[in-house]
Amino acid sequence: MKKFLIFLGILVLSFNQAYAGKCVWMECAEPYDLSSGASRFMSVASGSNFLATRVAEAIFKKELKKTVQGNFSINLSSYSVKDLKKGIFKSLSFKGRNISMEGVYFTALNMATLCDFNYISMEDPKNPVVKETMPLSFSAVMTEDDINNTMQSSGYKKVIDDLNMLGSSLGVFKVTTSQIKIKDNKFYYILKIAIPFVKNLQNLVLSSDLKVSRGQIDLANTKLVNNNMLIDLKQLDHVINYINPLDFSLNILENKHANLTVQNIKIQDNKVYASGIIVVPKD
Repeated sequence: MKKFLIFLGILVLSFNQAYAGKCVWMECAEPYDLSSGASRFMSVASGSNFLATRVAEAIFKKELKKTVQGNFSINLSSYSVKDLKKGIFKSLSFKGRNISMEGVYFTALNMATLCDFNYISMEDPKNPVVKETMPLSFSAVMTEDDINNTMQSSGYKKVIDDLNMLGSSLGVFKVTTSQIKIKDNKFYYILKIAIPFVKNLQNLVLSSDLKVSRGQIDLANTKLVNNNMLIDLKQLDHVINYINPLDFSLNILENKHANLTVQNIKIQDNKVYASGIIVVPKD
C-alpha cells in the first residue's frame, strides 16, 4: 500500500512542467473489482479501514513533504483495507496554505478527486496502471508576492532567457528585469528592457485583463501605462503571454500524466483566484 500512496502522490502533485492540453470531461466509472459487501462492512465496523486510511494519509504527507513546503493536509477515503491495497479508493483531497514547490508559490492550493470511484492497479508495483480516468478539481490563490517570488525561480528565468534569445536574434530588445504589481484589482507587468542603440534601460509598464482562453490564462487587452514608447500592442499581447507568470505557476500541477484546464480566473482583494480541472487519463 505504501508504494501505491507514493505513486499517487507523484501522479496527482507532479512537478514537471508540460504543455497544458485542453482536457475533456469524462463520466465517472461505475465501481467494480470491489471486495465483497461483507468484507467492506467488517472493515468499516472493526475500525481497520479508518486506521488504514490514517496511516496512508501520513505516508502520503511524508512523501509530499520531500518536494512541497508549507502547511497542508491530506484526506483519503477508502472502501476497505483490501480495496485500498489494490489501489481502489473513494476520494483524495489536498488542502494547502502558503505552499511552495519547485520555486512556485501559492497562498492557497486545493485539489480533490471528483469521482467516488478511483482505481490505480498495483498488480505490478513497478508499472502502476491508471484503470479509470481520474478528474480532480483545483483552486489556487496567488498574491503579488507569490507571483514575484515565482518569477525568481530558475524555471521562469529560463522563459525570460528564451524570449531574450529570440529578441536578440531579431535585434529588437532584451528583458533585464521583470515583476508584477496588483493594485486596485488591476494586473500590471513591469519590465526593464534594453533596446539596441538606446543608451539607458527603458521601463515598460503594462496593464492586462485576465481571461481564460482554451483552458489557459490569457493576458488580454494589454495597454501601455507609460506612454513614452511606441510599441505594437497586438504584438505585445503575444510577448506578454509567452512570459505569462500565472500560466507558468499553474503548469507546475501537470506533467505527462495529467492535463490541466483553467475554467475561472479573477482578481479580488488584490489576489489572483484561479480554478479548474486536472484530468489524469486512464492508461
